[in-house]
Amino acid sequence: MHRLQCALLATVAVIGFASIASAADMPTKAPVYKAAPAIIAPSWAGWYIGVNAGWVGSGRNISNTGTDNGGGGLGALLAAGAIPASVSLNNNGFIGGAQIGYNWQVANWVYGLEADFDGASAKSSTTAVFPGSLAFIPLSTTYNRQLDWLATFRGRIGITATPAFLLYATGGLAVGNTKIGNSFICAGCAPPASTEPSTANQTSNTSAGWTVGAGLEWMFAPQWSLKAEYLYVDLGSHSSTITYTYGGSTSTLTSTVRDTENIVRGGINYHF
Repeated sequence: MHRLQCALLATVAVIGFASIASAADMPTKAPVYKAAPAIIAPSWAGWYIGVNAGWVGSGRNISNTGTDNGGGGLGALLAAGAIPASVSLNNNGFIGGAQIGYNWQVANWVYGLEADFDGASAKSSTTAVFPGSLAFIPLSTTYNRQLDWLATFRGRIGITATPAFLLYATGGLAVGNTKIGNSFICAGCAPPASTEPSTANQTSNTSAGWTVGAGLEWMFAPQWSLKAEYLYVDLGSHSSTITYTYGGSTSTLTSTVRDTENIVRGGINYHF
């Protein structure tokens, strides 16, 4: 019996070692690797719409010219320095609105067209006070200017620094509404300036000019981008003229400014 048990154990051991050896000799499957998903570069081509907001400002001076057909009028006051020949009037405030555009893309070059319309609250005013002298009584003049709205129609051309980061230059037509006003205040004049409505005036001008600038845009998510840009705008020169009549004589004061604006703004676009 003892010999039979030993034979059985030996047989089981042989079979076990044979099974292990057979399993070791069986071919094993190599691990399956999945290819990484392809990264699709964002496209700038196509239509987009968005909104923008920022700051607009101008540091242009208002210049004065005067005429008289008698002595002692606005022209004489200007020539004597009682009315300043030039007035510094910084004009700045908020600007914001919406834009729409279309891009074409060739390799890493992007070019297109963009139109925008913005409202603005850029306005300012100042008063020049003359305290009086041996030749002239005390008087003052006031000046104001503002930008109400601005629209631009521009071309854009840029290059992608990375597929999602665009640097561009832009320029084209600008159309805006500006105002400029002036007034003459002299209670001791004969007649007092306040008795003549023509001694205060404001003109409103809707005019066309040009704009040029540059910016950068970042496609931070599929179909969405953020942008920051600077624009210089020139809408031409505008004037306001007041008239003062005294003792049968008439005099005028014309205040003129070159309406140029500096705009710094940011925006967000949705790309179709």
